Order: sequence, then structure tokens, then C-alpha cells
Amino acid sequence: MIPLDTSILGLPLHPLVVHLVVVALPVGALATIAAVVSPPVRARFGTLAVATLTIGALAAGVAKLSGEDLAQTVIRPEAHERFGNATLVVALVTAALAWVWWWLERRREQAPPGTSGFGAMATGGLVATASIAVAVLVALTGHSGAQATWTSRLATPNATPGQAAPTASTITMEEVARHNSADSCWAVVEGGVYDLTQWIDLHPGGRQRILDLCGTDATGKFELQHSRNPRSNAQLERLKIGELG
Repeated sequence: MIPLDTSILGLPLHPLVVHLVVVALPVGALATIAAVVSPPVRARFGTLAVATLTIGALAAGVAKLSGEDLAQTVIRPEAHERFGNATLVVALVTAALAWVWWWLERRREQAPPGTSGFGAMATGGLVATASIAVAVLVALTGHSGAQATWTSRLATPNATPGQAAPTASTITMEEVARHNSADSCWAVVEGGVYDLTQWIDLHPGGRQRILDLCGTDATGKFELQHSRNPRSNAQLERLKIGELG
């Protein structure tokens, strides 16, 4: 079994597996929908469609696990994680339903004329609906992941305070506490004072994650989320405006 922290050609496993997910899941989902609604497609490609959907669902599981491992060293975007978890669950359920539908459909085709095919038809409707949900979730997961990746790469905010910082390098906790809004957001982390104002709209986890830190000593919250995250520490250092005194 390949360890989840494996790097291939210098890239972590997660983005490589994601390539398989974003191809196999939508293709498998759309092909399965076509197989449900079109007898000729079903006859020629039904098994392949369901198998492709299943491969995509299993790959989504690997992507989730490898993504959790990768999150230990890079920013953990909440929206991407949330959509990814939903994609995995819906994809696995859809793949299971697809195999049930395929079995019922084969039985219906082999049954004597006049036999009711309601079970296959009803299951097929569920599979088609769930497949649409899979395709939508893959798009949302991919978009949120790309947004988090490129937002953090393109955002290189320097320490430009929302309001003018004191000229001295030592800042009191009382002064920090006055900068407690979206217009001017300062926080203390491990004795350093940081202006987080520019980062409010850039944080992959959403504005509220930063707003909750404004005017406070955020050491505990930052260490809980990012203590093992060198990228987050480097980004925080760019925002430093002084030392707590």
C-alpha cells in the first residue's frame, strides 16, 4: 500500500489522485445517466459506466485521506474539506446504487415479457439524480480547492495596518484590543503583534475565522490550527508589526 504522504515526481499524492477523481467521477456519473436513460448506451457501455463511477468514488476516498495528511503541512481550507467529504459520501452511495440498478436492470431484461420493471426504473431514477449531485459536488470541491490554493499563493500581503501602527516596535495589549474590527484587525501570537486586516478576505476558512481573532491574544487558536503548518507561519510573519510589551 502506498503511504499517504508519498511524493511522486516531487508532488504530494493528493493533487495527483485528485486528477483521477475529477476525470473519473464526472465521466462515470454522466455515462451512468446516459446508460439509465438510453437502452443502446446501456447495452454497450453500462458496465463500463458503472465501473468508472466506482473507480472515481474509490479515488475520492484516497484523495480525502491523502488530503488530510497534506493538511498537516499546508493550509487546511474548510470549504474544500467540507465539499470533499460530501463528494466522497455521495459518490460511494451513488456507486452502490448504480450496481444495484445494473443488477435489477439485467434481471428485468432476462425476465419473461410483461414482468414489471418498476424496481429497475425507480432505482435508475435515484441513480441519475445522485449522479447529477456527484458531478455538482466534484465541481464545487475542485473550485474550492483551487480557490484556496491560488488565494494563498497570490496573496502576499505585507504589513500595511488598517490604521497607522505606533512607530515603536513595542505594542501594548490595550492597543491591540482597540483594533478589533474588520477595518483594523490586530492580534497577538506568541508575543508578536500582527495586523490581520488584509487577510480577513483571503483566509481559505472564511472571514469569521480571522474576525474572531481581532483584538485578542490568538496564540492558542493559531497553534491549534497551524502549529505544524510552515506556510501559515510564513504568511503570518509577513503581517508582523511589532512585539507585545
